[in-house]
Amino acid sequence: MRFLIALLLLVACSKASDESNANRSPKAPPPPNVTVPADLDIAVTIDGAAGEAITAARLEATDPDFFDDERRAWKLTRLIPALDHAGAWVEARGPSGISIRVERPASADEPQPVLYLTRRGEVVVSVLDPVKPFPEYHGQGGQLRRPGDPLPRLSPVAALSVGTR
Repeated sequence: MRFLIALLLLVACSKASDESNANRSPKAPPPPNVTVPADLDIAVTIDGAAGEAITAARLEATDPDFFDDERRAWKLTRLIPALDHAGAWVEARGPSGISIRVERPASADEPQPVLYLTRRGEVVVSVLDPVKPFPEYHGQGGQLRRPGDPLPRLSPVAALSVGTR
């Protein structure tokens, strides 16, 4: 009987430590050179009519508006010229139906809606401050009191709808 109890305790303890180690495994580092995913194909509609889709080839052929060693971002007003009008807005939708809507800013100094390629190769619709597009958030503020990134973002992106009226 003691042998059975000892065996059960041994199995229970080893399982808990295995789970603990699995939870602490770090993510693999990002690749040294990030490229736009080859299968990128974001459908675009402008006032309900089909527009030119945003593809990997199109992004690779367009210089980014913001970049550093790890990230690149393109202003949506450059990728979709119809968005570059007063009163225009863009709604980004993900494959699960979640969406965010961003109004076109009144000036170039205000946060800009962008298509953003992260250092892990994810394509995100976000809003970036043109003065400091890639701010540092990690290591600032007290533990559990860091403000984080307050700007909206959506990933993955399945479609963009632009309204100009």
